[in-house]
Amino acid sequence: MTIRSILAVADGGTTTQATLETAVTAAKRFGAALDVLHVMADVNSVVPVIGEGMSGAMVEQLMAAMAQTISSRAARAREAYQKVSTAADAKLSWREITGREADVVAAAGRLTDLIVIGRPSGEAEAPLAATLDAALFDTGRPVLVASPTAARVVAGRVALAWNGSAQAARVVAAALPILEMADHVTVLTVGTIDNVATAQDLIAYLGRHDVSASHDSIASGGASTGATLLAHAEQSRADLLVMGAYGHSRLREMILGGATRDVLSAAGIPVLMAH
Repeated sequence: MTIRSILAVADGGTTTQATLETAVTAAKRFGAALDVLHVMADVNSVVPVIGEGMSGAMVEQLMAAMAQTISSRAARAREAYQKVSTAADAKLSWREITGREADVVAAAGRLTDLIVIGRPSGEAEAPLAATLDAALFDTGRPVLVASPTAARVVAGRVALAWNGSAQAARVVAAALPILEMADHVTVLTVGTIDNVATAQDLIAYLGRHDVSASHDSIASGGASTGATLLAHAEQSRADLLVMGAYGHSRLREMILGGATRDVLSAAGIPVLMAH
């Protein structure tokens, strides 16, 4: 598969500009068309939820405030798009749809080669986190999670996390067009992995696709797997981390933690994920 179509989510949050700039960098790198999507929430759809136990005046005030927030985010998303489209030497288009962001992105993402979305940070971006989950679980497509700072290079030096899991295998398959273009690929393993599918097996597989890769085996040193992967990727000057998402259930990772959660909470470089 080649990457010819990219969908970027412009949610109008504080990192929208950086997300779109990263998406443009990826589009140029792969020679792909870039479709930028902003989803406006429907204020009326939340009335049954927010109206319970409130007076009519309170509901009207809350709806007015929500409408203003929705309008402001849409304006910021459009402004970010205008900035990148003016400067970009790439094929860009804009779509604006009213609905629930997670549902719209899940539907739109099924007919694209790559989804680019910003990294959620904190409770203020809970809707973006739900959209990221929808992109990972409901589209069957790889997701590039952009860092808060725009990436100037995508897939020059790639760190590929490997633990022998099905999720890791899926992201390797999805990432092949990217790995084939990379200048340098390093397979990262943390601690002991499944001997049925070793790092050397993966390197041999990549070689059949003309991807030359080396292997770094890392000791966690007491840190979490996610933190260890991030630290090593950044220390080795990787500009992209590729990893499978949610080897455990989302609920388990939410409660107990996990590599996906750790990486999503702190990644300073773009992360390509698939589930």
